[in-house]
Amino acid sequence: MEKTTKLGSDNMKYKTLKTDIIMLAIMSFIGFCVEDIWMIFRHGYLDNRNMYLPCLLGYGLFVIVLYYIIGTPNNLFNKIELKRTKGTIIYFFICFILVSIGELLLGLFVEKTGGFSYWDYSTLPLHITKYTSIPTSVGFALVITLFMGYVFIPLRNKLNKLVDKMPLFIVILILVALIIDFIISFKTMYTNNGKNLLWMIKFR
Repeated sequence: MEKTTKLGSDNMKYKTLKTDIIMLAIMSFIGFCVEDIWMIFRHGYLDNRNMYLPCLLGYGLFVIVLYYIIGTPNNLFNKIELKRTKGTIIYFFICFILVSIGELLLGLFVEKTGGFSYWDYSTLPLHITKYTSIPTSVGFALVITLFMGYVFIPLRNKLNKLVDKMPLFIVILILVALIIDFIISFKTMYTNNGKNLLWMIKFR
């Protein structure tokens, strides 16, 4: 009986891992789209966002880690059940702080190690250094809060039912492709001391 229970538990963990990897890929693609939409509104163009694949691994990792540590607006820290309005407000402020700190640290890290500015918010109002600003942190925090409150769990539950039919090697290939793309892209930027621009579409 214990062996059967343990086997069921292992299978559940294995299935959850597959789901998380697919979620990671989806979040990375959504992050890519969000950044390019922002670039269209701010600068009038979209580009490859320094990557070879249309995915930004940092966004995927951020969302998955956020889920396991902070939970969702309705289930804060995966322990505290909150009413939707109260949970959304608290979650928003947590995300605002995390986004602000995360952007600042990543921007400074790339500047110190790569010798170039990954992005620059200096022209935006209420910027805090060139790597973070109140408007951008509010925008990102709002999108994350709404996504985690209304989309993340339903999407994850649906994927959890679909991953059984997905071969393991496909899931592993997706993860490996994201990691390799991230490493190669940042190595290229580090070598060139600048961005990895492969293509650009201008709208104005």
